[in-house]
Amino acid sequence: MSNGSEPLADTRSPLRRLFTSRSFVAFFIANTLGFGGEQMRLAAQSWWILDEGGSNAVMGLAAGLRVIPFIVVSLYAGVMIDRYGGKRILILERLILIVLALVTASILLLDQVQIWHIVVLSTLAGSTIALGNPATQTLVPEIVPKDLLQSANSVNQVSRALGQTLGPLVAGILIAVRSAALALFGLAAVYTGALLATFGISIRHEQLTTTDSATRQILDGLRYTRQTPILLWVILMGTSVIFSGMIFPIIPVFAKNVLEVSEVKFGWMWGAVALGQAAGGFVIAATNGFQRKSVQMLVGYGVFGLGLLGLALSETYWLSLVFLFVNGWGFPLLVVSWLTLIQQNSGREFAGRVMALFMLTQWSLISISWIVAGVLFDLIGAVPTVFVAVGGSWSIVLFTMIASRDLRRA
Repeated sequence: MSNGSEPLADTRSPLRRLFTSRSFVAFFIANTLGFGGEQMRLAAQSWWILDEGGSNAVMGLAAGLRVIPFIVVSLYAGVMIDRYGGKRILILERLILIVLALVTASILLLDQVQIWHIVVLSTLAGSTIALGNPATQTLVPEIVPKDLLQSANSVNQVSRALGQTLGPLVAGILIAVRSAALALFGLAAVYTGALLATFGISIRHEQLTTTDSATRQILDGLRYTRQTPILLWVILMGTSVIFSGMIFPIIPVFAKNVLEVSEVKFGWMWGAVALGQAAGGFVIAATNGFQRKSVQMLVGYGVFGLGLLGLALSETYWLSLVFLFVNGWGFPLLVVSWLTLIQQNSGREFAGRVMALFMLTQWSLISISWIVAGVLFDLIGAVPTVFVAVGGSWSIVLFTMIASRDLRRA
């Protein structure tokens, strides 16, 4: 019985606590639309390039070249987040993405548009997203209490899954109805909705006051990460996405060149992954996941890899959807573990820079994985590329888990 001086424990379920917070609901909606928009662009541009006769390598290059400016942008994004707060950075990011979507849609209506135009605009969009991704993740500890971090990160993965389900599906429908240009105009509308929802997030960010230059702050953040073993090993394990990230170019290649499906069925292949991701995210959010993050990460990679191998060996469209669903289920087990460990072990004054470094490795290596996968498709074929993706990612995960006692105990 409470003596009146201690606050009563909140016995509501994690999901109910999260969704009775107006700021978290706004955060959820903004992220769902933002993630959906990102997948709409990738789906629309990949289909347009292949439809125009571009090779698999060119398709991979269109998504992968954004790694070049991404590196610089991400590092400075962390400094900006620590200085000005994640909400302001998200607003800036979404304003720029709206403009880029409108420009891309407009040039697709021109008869003289070339593939390199799309490559350049995709690179600019990817660089802009480098601002928003770490900002999104650093907002979570400012919106929810510490005991809800894993559940909040899980719900954030559900919002990503919903975006990945609806984004490519809507893009596929708009392409089928009219053209890729219509899908890009739809993308501008989606980003506008994300911008409006972002304004509904109510937080109070304590700005970092310093006279140090941005470069000095970046170096301080890198030094802090290197001297904090658990952060360093989580980031090193995250480099496995150079292989597991091949799932993104694998799907359009299997859809068009292996299974030979329509635009709408192509959208549902993305949707199957995202539905599996949503299911896994909801389970973690409702149960608060595994007590040990190390076990959760190993289970996640096992499920993710088995789903991808199943896709490679499947000979029918509907069976492929099942394996893609399984593949998606493993994704939140991994990502939620990584994000929660980083948020729990980062000092408040370094939160933006550490998260930016993590997101930098994630998105730059995913971009590289597009390029590598595109080349491998042309050199060895689609099915062998899947085996390279699974074998490479499992090798990195097992190495880091064996080498780091901190990860094994996490």
